[in-house]
Amino acid sequence: MHAAASAIEFVRAQPKDAPDIEHLLGACGLPAADVVPQLSNFFLAKSGHDLAGVIGLEPAAPYGLLRSLAVAPAFRNRGIAGALCARMQQQAAEQGIRALYLLTTSAEGFFAASGFARVGRDAVPEGICSTREFSSLCPESAVVMVKPL
Repeated sequence: MHAAASAIEFVRAQPKDAPDIEHLLGACGLPAADVVPQLSNFFLAKSGHDLAGVIGLEPAAPYGLLRSLAVAPAFRNRGIAGALCARMQQQAAEQGIRALYLLTTSAEGFFAASGFARVGRDAVPEGICSTREFSSLCPESAVVMVKPL
């Protein structure tokens, strides 16, 4: 990767991006098994041809599951995660989503600084609970967080 090669461009994921997204998620220790069916709700941060970061949204109206936020090591500490998170929140609000839920095993502090609050699993709506990420891909030990939009 060429971290300083060019400015960061934020774009919607395309089918051709799936292998790069799956690779980045896997390298960051995040589940990638169900990316392809949700691909139309993924946004990318790109630097030239390099995938700098990714974020996804799994709608479960009137809620959404914010998922798969990852930034490639060569592009970290440049505000990309925050920019992706802000863009996804805006997109979710435009889609009528009233609250975003997420699961994290390592980024609770980041998400808390972005306005998300920890919540018990018993407070999560059925639509979110029934997602594959919530029900089987993320460990039970993952912290659940929510942010009203």
